[in-house]
Amino acid sequence: MVENGTYPSLCRVCANTCPILVTVEDGRAVDVVGDPDGPAHHGYTCVKGRALPEFHNTDRRLLHSMKLGEDGQHAPIRAQDAIDEIADRLRDILAESGPRSVAVYAGTKLTQNELGYPLSNSFMDAIGSPMRFSSNTIDQPGKAIAKGLHGAWMAPPQAFDRPDVMLFVGINGLVSYIGLPSGDPGRFLKEAAKRGVETIVIDPRRTPLAARATLHLQPRPGEDVAILAGMLRVILSEGLHDEAFVAENVDGLPELRAAVDAYTPEEVARRAGIPAEDLVRAARMFGGAKRGYGVAGTGPNMGTAQGTLFEYLLLVLDTVCGHYLRAGEPVRNPGTLIPTVSAKAQAAPPFPAYGFGAPMRFRGLANTLAGPPTALLPEEILTPGEGRIRALFVLGGNPVAAFPDQLLTIEAMKALDLLVTLDVEMSQTARLAHYVVAPKMALEVAATTQLSDMLMFYGNAFSGFEDAAGQYVPAVLDAPPGSDLIEEWELFYGVARRLGLPLELASGLPFLGTDLPPVELNMEVEPTSEQLLEVVVAGSRIPLTDVQRYPHGAHFPEPALVVQQKEPGWTGRLDVGNAEMMADLVATAAEPDIAASIGAGFRFRLISRRLQHVVNSSHNLEVTNRGRPYNPAALHPEDLLELGLAAGDLAEIRSAHGSIPAVIAADTSLRRGTVSMSHAFGGGPETDDEFTAIGSPTNRLLSVDKVYDRYSGQPLMSNVPVDVRPLTPVS
Repeated sequence: MVENGTYPSLCRVCANTCPILVTVEDGRAVDVVGDPDGPAHHGYTCVKGRALPEFHNTDRRLLHSMKLGEDGQHAPIRAQDAIDEIADRLRDILAESGPRSVAVYAGTKLTQNELGYPLSNSFMDAIGSPMRFSSNTIDQPGKAIAKGLHGAWMAPPQAFDRPDVMLFVGINGLVSYIGLPSGDPGRFLKEAAKRGVETIVIDPRRTPLAARATLHLQPRPGEDVAILAGMLRVILSEGLHDEAFVAENVDGLPELRAAVDAYTPEEVARRAGIPAEDLVRAARMFGGAKRGYGVAGTGPNMGTAQGTLFEYLLLVLDTVCGHYLRAGEPVRNPGTLIPTVSAKAQAAPPFPAYGFGAPMRFRGLANTLAGPPTALLPEEILTPGEGRIRALFVLGGNPVAAFPDQLLTIEAMKALDLLVTLDVEMSQTARLAHYVVAPKMALEVAATTQLSDMLMFYGNAFSGFEDAAGQYVPAVLDAPPGSDLIEEWELFYGVARRLGLPLELASGLPFLGTDLPPVELNMEVEPTSEQLLEVVVAGSRIPLTDVQRYPHGAHFPEPALVVQQKEPGWTGRLDVGNAEMMADLVATAAEPDIAASIGAGFRFRLISRRLQHVVNSSHNLEVTNRGRPYNPAALHPEDLLELGLAAGDLAEIRSAHGSIPAVIAADTSLRRGTVSMSHAFGGGPETDDEFTAIGSPTNRLLSVDKVYDRYSGQPLMSNVPVDVRPLTPVS
């Protein structure tokens, strides 16, 4: 048993990776506070991080794996017995239907243990299946696809390095910890304001981030593409772009000028319901700054069904303004536990972004840089024929709560021949699983901050440290007495070993272009987690052994990285006038409301929001929700008055696709005509009478095949037409 005391550790609830101090008494975590010696966070942590003892000690936690019996009930099963049975079932499925019949879905809770995801990929490589779905294509797939269409600057963007302007679109980094550097987000914003940094927020809600902004544009939902196009028109027509950078490194400017021409300030103002002068001011603030960045969240990605086009335009904004590091500039954060990144002042031209690899069976979609379209997974399960998915492993996810079209998802989960979830509790999806494998939790496993380094490449200024930092922490807790828990990676390793499959684990980060060969794992003697971590961080700029010398984490400025000159004869150029994107932009000018076709006559638009006490479907306990375990439907008070509703009343939210019960809340920060609710709450229809205790499933209101992004398959999940009416209280 771990001795009583206080130990440095690392919160893994989200990508902010806060250093923490964990007090242990009699083998249990009893207190967590932010570590004041953490190099980037200055003692900061959020309510979820401070509640880690409750998450570990709650009686909702699974201490043994569970198996679904013929009576429809789950009963405990030894983890190794479960792995035996899973392997036996999988062997038959593979023999009968081939590798494509087996899929993995990785959700946002996989941050708990950084080894689960790479070992799941090793397992899928071993069986030869390309069916690897993730929350990425539910959330913001346009980021990765747009980068392929646009090309990539081969030195880091300016991002968090002394920006003069920051543009946030549909993102509230004070809650999501995205779009701001890893650390204390409020401190970063306060210091930026002292330096005179101008902040622009575009959001239908006056979020806490918007309240701090220099300029807040509060548009109708769904007009984000038009707003960015309007800003680009102003920047280009007024000559605010970086002409020298564009001339040397960029193609497509004439095509871009032509495509944005219809988006005059007056037309965008009419469409979006914002003052034309505010749009012009935003464009001048962004275009007039020499250093800066634009970043977006789930709002415009889920709410436009054009996430690829939107994210492309956001990249184009940074590009025409030249917001990239140049030759001779230092790279403040070249990463710590990843291989040294490329830092050359040159452009990598566009590369394949979508439509490659294994074709899906629906809507003409295929694989993308963001992964295969998760919205298609239920149909791939339910539809008979060659290529049908029969087995699904769910790693750190909860499809019933998170996938669009909840009823279709439930039907699909029930139709699987083998559903295996790795979960710390009996979630909505776990209740349908044949096997629920109970894993160790964050404080019971070793970890590093490699995730923060990796997320620098997900999108310009998406996440990452301001200055290179890193931390390694060992486990600070043993598994609870009497429990039978494994780490997530052990499931995939164990099944592979029983199937007689070799596993190779990628070294470093292959997407960075490193030439490190994968490591063949010993399938006779199970490796330790520490040995696997060494493989994952192999070749990193700072060796793991050096990072381990600093239990509280540290900054690692040396060896320094400076952006190099363009290679002689280099011809690569970024593309701001991609033909498909420009065609979509021209078409959008003639279609003022992309969502109208699925909700004619509906009065309101349902928009997404973040709640501080949860991460999607995770971490909703009494200690964090403070007596409000549900996700209220928030409306502006004047809308409530017209509906004859008040805060605390019960209502029905209805879309063209379905309806849900909800608890009403009043919110003056909202634009009128919107209903703001958090995603990933509630259960199936059989639990609707419990909605005041468990919340309301907004995904039941969503259709997967009516309005969707034609590149990623991401359906409209926000800006959804809905009506609201009083609900008779449930008896």
